[in-house]
Amino acid sequence: MKTFKLVGLSVIDDDMHRQDIPFIDGLIINKEDGQNRWLVEAYLDDDYEPMFVNLQRRPEFQLQVTITNPGNDPANMLVAVRSITKMNGHISVLMEGLMIPRRTHLAEVVLAGLVKKGLQGEALLQEFRQQMHERIDAKAPQERKR
Repeated sequence: MKTFKLVGLSVIDDDMHRQDIPFIDGLIINKEDGQNRWLVEAYLDDDYEPMFVNLQRRPEFQLQVTITNPGNDPANMLVAVRSITKMNGHISVLMEGLMIPRRTHLAEVVLAGLVKKGLQGEALLQEFRQQMHERIDAKAPQERKR
């Protein structure tokens, strides 16, 4: 197994909106099990407990993580919450999941969102190009405040 510093964490909702989650500390572990499975642990304020309790009820959800350096591109994951541990006004959330290939998944997510909005033809193509350009050029989330 290889362990890395977690420097960015975002939850992607069903409408593909990203919510950055400020955290105090975190790590991500490549299980190196041949199945591309990873563990993510984030130590954060207990204000986020209801959100993660709700996410724990789901079989999986999309997460975006930035590893080691805030300048790195975020990686997309499909994860499930394995545990939530309370710790003196904070919580530790342990998630397990799969890393998703970035380019393929990103295009599918963008396209699905646009189709859901009812776009077709040239309007669909133009909006797809614009959103792909915006997402690819987007910088990693701003450093979190502690």
